[in-house]
Amino acid sequence: MGRFSWLFPLLAALLLIALRFVPLEGWMIPAAWAVPALLALMEHAADAFENIRGGRYLNNALFTCLSALLLFATGLYTEAVLLLVLTSLTGHLEKSLHDRSQENLDKVMEILPTHAVLVTDVGFERVDPAAVSVGDILLVRAGERIPLDGVVTEGISTIDTVAVSGQRSPWAVNTGYKVYSGCRNLTSDIKIRVSRPYEQSTVRKLTRLAAAATDFPSEQENTVRRFLFWYQCAALALALLLGVILPIFRGNWIVWLRRAAVLLIAARAVTECFGIPLLYRRALSTAEKLGVFSKGEDCLEAMARAETVIFDKTGTITEGRYAVTDVYPVKMSERQLLTIAATAESFSRHPIAAAIREAAGKLDERVIRAVKIRDYPGRGISAFLGSHQVYVGNAALLEEHGIKYNIPARPGTAIHVSVDERYCGYILVTDKVRRRAFDALESLRVGGVKKLVLLTGDVFSVARPIASRLNFDMLRAELKPEEKAKAVGYLMNNKGQRSTIAFVGEGENSGKIMSGADVGIAMGSLGSDAALARADVLVMDRDIFKIPKTLAISRQVYRAALVNLGVGFGTNAVIALFGALGVFSPLAAVIASAACCLLLLGNSLRIK
Repeated sequence: MGRFSWLFPLLAALLLIALRFVPLEGWMIPAAWAVPALLALMEHAADAFENIRGGRYLNNALFTCLSALLLFATGLYTEAVLLLVLTSLTGHLEKSLHDRSQENLDKVMEILPTHAVLVTDVGFERVDPAAVSVGDILLVRAGERIPLDGVVTEGISTIDTVAVSGQRSPWAVNTGYKVYSGCRNLTSDIKIRVSRPYEQSTVRKLTRLAAAATDFPSEQENTVRRFLFWYQCAALALALLLGVILPIFRGNWIVWLRRAAVLLIAARAVTECFGIPLLYRRALSTAEKLGVFSKGEDCLEAMARAETVIFDKTGTITEGRYAVTDVYPVKMSERQLLTIAATAESFSRHPIAAAIREAAGKLDERVIRAVKIRDYPGRGISAFLGSHQVYVGNAALLEEHGIKYNIPARPGTAIHVSVDERYCGYILVTDKVRRRAFDALESLRVGGVKKLVLLTGDVFSVARPIASRLNFDMLRAELKPEEKAKAVGYLMNNKGQRSTIAFVGEGENSGKIMSGADVGIAMGSLGSDAALARADVLVMDRDIFKIPKTLAISRQVYRAALVNLGVGFGTNAVIALFGALGVFSPLAAVIASAACCLLLLGNSLRIK
């Protein structure tokens, strides 16, 4: 019908008002009313045809056309035109709300780069981002968006990440810092070395994720669609009974056809699936404004039903930025113990390893290149430094290899070191609890979460004070990654029938564990391939308060969908019942149906 399809029902509405004041007689009455009826009918007929051609034989447009034709055929011209006009106008209102709910997705799409400035031997060249290779050097001028992920090679600047993470505080960057596509360079020109091709860049992944989220509808929507099919089949069969079969035996065709028309009005879903898709699209858009991306409407729904939330401590409850506080060597100097541990941990990406390397300072590159390591997830590593075998890890690692160790005299995470099965001492590291973590957890309780669980690989003496201070209901400490997965599985097997379990982890190190929960939430997902691959809900920065905020959005949309279901089905049931009995007139059915549509659309506006 084109972009000006709203003009047809508007003209029909104006003619509807005008004809109420024009005196007509005989054949002129149906002829005059046929004009606004045809104007308003065209859009619905086109929609019905498109739906039928697409295999959706029972659809709202078809029921609207059939009921309007029956009303017109039985002499209810005003009611027929009014039904078509109100349905068109409410449909355009619904489409407008759908478009508004897509505004944030459009904003995400706007950050897709259109070009990149490539640094070449002869100067600068403006190229397509897809043509840039890993290792190429790009110039990003002040005020421009970063086109691809990379590492700063030259320049000092500040980076605005609000478009991809929702974080409004700019980052200061200089040589060696990672930067991500979609972020804006604010203060001065920088050069970056590209670390990922365009198709694997952060902004490309986020735009694909945001665009695909509506392809995974909620269970509420799927249930309603299944029920609607059988409901509309039953309504159509009953309309045929009232409008065709009963009049054959009882006569009075006009009365029974009008009742059949009311039944067809009641068979419509009023809005698309009672406005549930619109509710979830608005919720997705609201979450994206916070820098929280959900992989589907079903993920938000699963989060709304979460009664248990499990936290993997490092990177969620704590900042994940360890610092060495004390070094306790045995028969060697502190510097020697730190150097051995840092050299063995040279290639580890764990934050504890990074803290030890930072404390040790510059290491011998020749020794590092000769290191051969073996990783023990959740316990530590073993490494060969020349001919010497070194173990660096927690107490469980040393016990596993039969090495005696000293019990730490002070609280903190102890990293024990042995060389050739000779104990060399331990290094104490600490991780700071996130600011406002307690407030965030209490907000989850206020939002309806009944149980908070903390999982950690730390020893009980370190984990217990944190769990107690933050008021966790359950603590499991000294866990290996596979034991954390088993703990999640145990809670999954013992949950309520309709409740779900959410797992919150740091995307890089908890990806495999969170896949075992109903909904996996990854904090600090910006630049994390593991989070994008395994998590259901991605919090792009490390703001723990975004978890209760997202939970509140998910619960709000879930409750709003239940309200829409009750109002929509309730109104249709009343119209169908009283219409079939002849208590509800066609005019009352048309007005009630339009009023219900407005109520459902108005309810969706609460999601913002």
